[in-house]
Amino acid sequence: MRLLMSSQARPELRPYVRAYAQRVVEKDDPIVVQSVPSMLEQILNLEFGAMPGILHQGVHRLTDVALIGGVQSSFSGYLELHPGVESFAVFFQPAGWSLLFKAPVSELTNRMFDVTAITGPRMRALWNRMGETSSFDERVEIIEEYLLERVTRASTHNKMTSAANYIFRRHGAVKIPALASRYSLGVRQFERAFERETGISPKVFARIARFQAALDAKLISPHRTWLDIAHNVGYYDQMHMIHDFEKLGRAAPSELIAQMGDVRPPALVAEENK
Repeated sequence: MRLLMSSQARPELRPYVRAYAQRVVEKDDPIVVQSVPSMLEQILNLEFGAMPGILHQGVHRLTDVALIGGVQSSFSGYLELHPGVESFAVFFQPAGWSLLFKAPVSELTNRMFDVTAITGPRMRALWNRMGETSSFDERVEIIEEYLLERVTRASTHNKMTSAANYIFRRHGAVKIPALASRYSLGVRQFERAFERETGISPKVFARIARFQAALDAKLISPHRTWLDIAHNVGYYDQMHMIHDFEKLGRAAPSELIAQMGDVRPPALVAEENK
């Protein structure tokens, strides 16, 4: 039986971290393949058991024990869960990792990196320490202690990371001209600056935010109809939403929910729908 535990970050870390999750695949569980749709969180994955298989942006890769991935502006790929997999993930705000570790958001967009090559020996030491326990709560305590040390040295939001957070919080329900005016910039100037900072255009970012809001709304309230969700998150009609699901998740809405499995854990979904 596959086990999944998740929790939200402590208040001091919430400007940077949205949720934590731990997945344990028992040795007698079958192999499961999950779809990974477009997402806006920066995600740190730490592996403590058998290596899961990853097909990212159409490329097979051997999984490093510690991976950091950025915003995925299109369908990300597939995750193959083998018996013995034991994974811990930190779901950061769209610019959360970048602010804590002073790394440009755009450098992570649509990419995955061996995080130990970026952060050096301290991340390897953190991985070793977390590997000494199998307790989810203890692992959360260890990584929060580590991240809290980074908060005092974190970068401050610039105009574009602030704009990205605003779009994210509004679930994409923004007008780009109004947003540009909010930051005292012309529309073209704003669009260029936003894409330079994040690696994608504000229009695409808002589209993903709305798609993600619809997806999470269904995950937290399975009884809701897709029509109700489409209207609630700002789609013009249900067909418009279906088109986004096929583009960003490569499946119709209900099919994607089934194909994703536990890719978006309960604590993350609950935080999204506050």
